[in-house]
Amino acid sequence: MSHDSDQRLVEAVRAGDATAVAEFLAGGANPDVAASRFQGPVIVDAARDGRLDLVQLLMDAGASIGPSGHFNVTPLRVAMLEGRAEVVRHLLAHGALATETVKRTSLLTEAVSYTRHRPGPAAVDTLRVLLEAGATPHPAEEALLITGVVGPVPPVVLRLLLAHGADPDQKRSDGTPAIVIAARHGDDAAVDTLVEAGADVNAGDRQGRTALMHAVERNERRVIATLLTAGAATGTVSSDGMTALQLARGWQRQNVQFMLGERQVGLDSVPIERTFVRIIPAAARLAGDPPMLHLLASAIDIALEDLGDDEWDTRTGVDAGTARAVALRLRDEITPATHGSWYELPVTADELAAPRSALVELAYGTTRAMPDGVDRWALTDLLEELDRQLGR
Repeated sequence: MSHDSDQRLVEAVRAGDATAVAEFLAGGANPDVAASRFQGPVIVDAARDGRLDLVQLLMDAGASIGPSGHFNVTPLRVAMLEGRAEVVRHLLAHGALATETVKRTSLLTEAVSYTRHRPGPAAVDTLRVLLEAGATPHPAEEALLITGVVGPVPPVVLRLLLAHGADPDQKRSDGTPAIVIAARHGDDAAVDTLVEAGADVNAGDRQGRTALMHAVERNERRVIATLLTAGAATGTVSSDGMTALQLARGWQRQNVQFMLGERQVGLDSVPIERTFVRIIPAAARLAGDPPMLHLLASAIDIALEDLGDDEWDTRTGVDAGTARAVALRLRDEITPATHGSWYELPVTADELAAPRSALVELAYGTTRAMPDGVDRWALTDLLEELDRQLGR
């Protein structure tokens, strides 16, 4: 058949013209013709576009569904990546899974990962189709649940894997349980999903550190609450002699100490074995729109006026003069970001403490005055968002 006829087939596939595709195939066009010099065969294009009718026509004409090109591209993998569940189902029914190469990440592992990178109902539906077809990871790959927790993927994906037989107590190749990985990541949704599926809430890693211990050390309070309400043991001792409470004391995490049952807490210097490196920045950059940055300035002004300099110094530990200077800078020195649409102000750690301390006073202290048009809940939300970024 002539090159002209093959090229017309390529154009018909690109246009999604099923009638023309059938006509050119009937006339002898090559069903494996490449879409271009650097692209795979036209069936790959049809699969990518989710055109099951075109895929069927090409397959009926003898098109190959195996790997092609330097990257071993297959219509099945392309359809999976694009979330074309019906095309995936059709290709699987015609043996496409057996044509996948072991030189690439397994189709199933990649499908799990793609629910994170390109989330949506189509990605979940495609993963479900692969699971129902019996697809498996390569022997050297991590178990799917571990891939999902490490991702991390949305909880719906973890529930889907668990519904298809994944072990909620699955361990990574180094012996770390999935629930511990989720706790280290601060993924309370994944922790809750695993607990609901029956995971051992007290499972430990190779050092005997439980999910609760890791969550405590990283100050992941939502994870801590999830684990404690699920019955996590607070008195477990790791192989290096640590307990959750010791770790909380060693990092001076007072709120966590209360969560663990302490009645009185302090800032004692308690030596512990740490598995976590905390970043304590000496400088920062506040970024936002001018009204939000001006709001921080107003919070400082109000708190200073209400408390007075001496009380402010005592309650916050921040010099009142420094606080006033920061408020002035927040109004007069913010500048547009070089490569963004927001405004910025570089601040030292001491300067950053001023707006945060002001928010604490307005949200939880005795100060009753509020910036114009802002209520206490809005300031509480802003404070919590800052604290999350600061790892408090």
